[in-house]
Parts: sequence; structure tokens; C-alpha cells
Amino acid sequence: MTKKIKKVFLMSILIVFIAGLSVFLAFNIWKAESFKKTDAGPFFNPQTINIDDIESDIDFANSIPEYKILFTGLISRDIESSFADILGSYENNIETVNVKGIRSDGELIEVGYTGIKLSKLLENIDLLPDAQNIIILATDLYAANFSLGEALEDDIYIAWKKDGQFLNPSEDGILKIVQDNGPTNKWVKNPVIFNFTGQFIDSVDAGDRLAANSIDFVSEQNFFTLAISGVPSIDIDEWSLKISGLVKNPQVLDYKDILLMPQVSVYATLETISNPIGGSLIGNAIWTGVPLKYILEEAVMDSSAYKVIFYCEDGYSTAITIEEALKEDVIIAYNMNGRALAGEHGFPARVVIPEKYGMKWAKWINEIEVTDEDYKGFWEIRGWSDYAGRDRPEERFD
Repeated sequence: MTKKIKKVFLMSILIVFIAGLSVFLAFNIWKAESFKKTDAGPFFNPQTINIDDIESDIDFANSIPEYKILFTGLISRDIESSFADILGSYENNIETVNVKGIRSDGELIEVGYTGIKLSKLLENIDLLPDAQNIIILATDLYAANFSLGEALEDDIYIAWKKDGQFLNPSEDGILKIVQDNGPTNKWVKNPVIFNFTGQFIDSVDAGDRLAANSIDFVSEQNFFTLAISGVPSIDIDEWSLKISGLVKNPQVLDYKDILLMPQVSVYATLETISNPIGGSLIGNAIWTGVPLKYILEEAVMDSSAYKVIFYCEDGYSTAITIEEALKEDVIIAYNMNGRALAGEHGFPARVVIPEKYGMKWAKWINEIEVTDEDYKGFWEIRGWSDYAGRDRPEERFD
């Protein structure tokens, strides 16, 4: 091999190495930035602490000052407390109890926990009349739903010791919600949000419905997201939702207007219409928002109305019939699993239609128009199903 060829060969290897290194660095930077965006929000990221060095409950509370618990939803005002605040306020209500739990296989376990009854914490929270449920979310956005009646009983605890020892962060989390004589899949590690919701509708189709004590939530981080372009940049102070078309009372609503409207929560499955059988583009969540029926009735629709069109910030649009729009479980959602919608999931508001595929769940909506025309949206004019019902999976590609 001549010197010239050797030189060219070595240069080629160097170029390939530099290119590969650039791709590697770019990927890791992208991954780090994506992780930051995904984890954005008021959630404590548990750090492993040396529980062997902690001697008292107060020392334990002071070792996690960044751990904040938010009480929100249908209460007179939001309350955010550190665990140290909670411990200081309820130190006389600490109990050690044997809690029995029922595993998913039916096995009964019994564990000794030290904690405070959830009912004690609720005594100082001013609940609004419509409050009926509490969705408790963890740091990883795992969620469990409890009725208000359950929460006000004396068998749900927020615990930090197990069999006399502080919880092992890698196994049980820092804090843990446990329910005596309740299913262990509702024992929530690292609870950070207690969201009080109103009426809870289980609108998951029969094929997806799970037992009430084993609802399978999908965390926001793991929930799929699709869009025709990137996530639009929305200034919430400038954003509004226009109600237009064949209505006698057209409106322009801001975000605060929507939050003050009657609230409903729907447990529903979101699935893309192109999801293959057994595919991953599907997930269950609790969606909270305003019934679309309420908005349309306030606007007073004309008798000739046939469809409701949803227009979005990214240029997307779709429509459903008036009959579909007036169903009780069709909502304009602003929360997902008790947390305000993330940008990629439609903040500030999206449509939730439990019986339909995701192409009808319009995100980033800025206008709802009532029309007497048979409007076809972004995908519909490209040949996709206008009905898009999950009850007709064989027609999803028509």
C-alpha cells in the first residue's frame, strides 16, 4: 500500500470516527433535553438517601425538603406542603398499624406501617360541593383513584416507616399511600399530587374495561403522542377558545373561564387509528375537563346544526356530529391524570371522545364551530374514516 493510499485510508477512518462521535454527542444532547422536557413539572424526583443515618421522623422530613405535596382540584384553594410541614402539623396523629393488603393474585399480606391517616389531612382542606373523588399521583405519574367516601374513612394512610424502619427508597419510595383491606396496586409510592375531581365516568369500551381496583394508568412520560407538526408555542395569557358558527350566543373563553366551568373526569382509552393489533400506540388515563355538551348548550345552537368542528393551533381540524358532541362523556380536557396537559398532549385544551380513535381527539384547540355542513377535517379529506369509532376496528383504514 503506497503512502498516499495509506494517508487517504487513515483520513477516511478519522472522518468516519468524527462523524460517529458527532452523531453520538448530538443524540445524547437530544436525549438529555427530551428528558428535561418530559420531566418538567411540580414532581419530586426521589433521590436515594441513607436511611441508616436518620434517627427521627423530623430528621427524615428535613432530609427531603424538596419533596412537595400538592392538593388541588375541587377545593377552595390549592395547598402545597412539604413533608416537614405535614409532619409538624400532624405529629400528634402519627400511628403504627398493621395494614392488610390484597395482591392482584388474591394473596393477603399484612405489613406494619407508621403514618398519618389521610382523613386527618383532609380535615383542613375546604372541599367544594362537587368533589367526589381523589386521584393520587406519584412522581412517575402512576395514579390511583379513591372515592371521597374511601378517603374520609380511617383506613388510608400516608406512611414513611415499614415494620419500624424508614422506607427503603429503592423499594417502597420515600412516602407511600397504603389502604387497609385494599388492593396493593393502589398503594402509591411517592405521592405528590392529590387531585380532587367531580363525577367519575368509566367510559372505556367493554374490551378495554378493567376491574375498578386495577385500573391501568399510563404515565404521561410513556404515553404516545402524534401530531401533524411540532408542538405549537402557546402563550396561555393570549390563548382563547372561540365558540362560533350556528350559535345564538357566540363566546370567546380564556383559560380561567374554562377552569371555572362544571368539571367532569373520564377514564378513557386513547388509541391512534393506525395502531396495529397489539401495538403500543394506545393508553389509558383519567381526563378532566368541561363537558362539551355544557359549552354547546351555553352557546345555544341553531336547530339546523349538523356538525361540530374543532380547529387547532397547528392547523389541524376534525369534526363530529351534533349527536356525538352531546354525549355526556365527550369533554374539552385540560388535565391528564390530575395534571395540566403537557404541551405534547394538547395544552391548554384538547378534545376527549372515548368512543373514537385519536384522530378525533383534537389537541391545542382554539375554536369550536357549529355548522350545518358535512365538514371533513385534515385526515378525513385524505381518505381516513370520518366515523373513526373504536367499535368498528375493521373499518379503521377505510
